[in-house]
Amino acid sequence: MNQSDSRDRESVSSWHVALKILRYLEERPNAADTVEGIVEWWVPKQSIYEEAKVVQRALDDMVNRKWLLTNESSDARKHYRLNTDRIEEIRSIIRKAEDE
Repeated sequence: MNQSDSRDRESVSSWHVALKILRYLEERPNAADTVEGIVEWWVPKQSIYEEAKVVQRALDDMVNRKWLLTNESSDARKHYRLNTDRIEEIRSIIRKAEDE
């Protein structure tokens, strides 16, 4: 890896962190904190929020493919579980992904 590649990666990484901070502040325009507080609270909280959106999209996709089944609990939250009728297809997908 050359020095230019390293700087490019750092620049992209900084930009991703900047976007997390801006998204956090967009929802909380009066927030203020130190660098330590931002590292401890803002960035992880925004990362978790963004990751939750990615996880939800993945779950929706797996339900649509019938790899997962859902049940709604009494508090109206969905619970996800494996569709064991599709286990061989799922195993095949996992093996293929591991071979790549």
